[in-house]
Amino acid sequence: MYKSLEHNQHAEHMAHEAHHAPEAHAMPKRAQYAALVVSVLAAGLAISEQGAKHAEIRVQENLIAAADAWSQYQAKSTRATLSRDAMLIIRALEPGAAAVAEERQKAIAALQADQDRYSNDPEDGLAAIVKRAHDYEHARDHALEQTHAYHNGSAAMELGIVLATASAVINSRSLLGLAGGLGLVGAFCALAGYYEPSLGVF
Repeated sequence: MYKSLEHNQHAEHMAHEAHHAPEAHAMPKRAQYAALVVSVLAAGLAISEQGAKHAEIRVQENLIAAADAWSQYQAKSTRATLSRDAMLIIRALEPGAAAVAEERQKAIAALQADQDRYSNDPEDGLAAIVKRAHDYEHARDHALEQTHAYHNGSAAMELGIVLATASAVINSRSLLGLAGGLGLVGAFCALAGYYEPSLGVF
């Protein structure tokens, strides 16, 4: 009887160990998954931060280029206005001798050519400068949106790393799943920063 009781207790002990064995093995495996998630998120974070830095550099470059273009536009506009006013003054003068009248016409023609060049030069005229300035401003705004998208992606990945680390410590499957979800959100924002920044800005 004692031997039978001893066997029953031994069987119950083995059944208890077998019941809890998967749970004992589950924790290291889940910790491995958490470490893998942390590694992937850390790599994504580094890439996203690098993208944000490059975008910030482009913002500054295009900001300076746009300011330079508008300064050039202002200078050209001022010179064109001065040329126009000088022509009006010369035309208002009374023509004198033939030589004076000829010089007068040459001066008017030169000023007219300057004004036309300032206004209509295909590469450096006022219209061309305005287009160039707007292009720089568009590139600046695009790079600024990229910066926001990359930063949003980085923030999501950083939070994912924190949650994945916490899930390994307290053995929480839900935290690990949430960390993975945040990693996907971060990856989406980072990819949006490269392809379509407006989708990653919120």
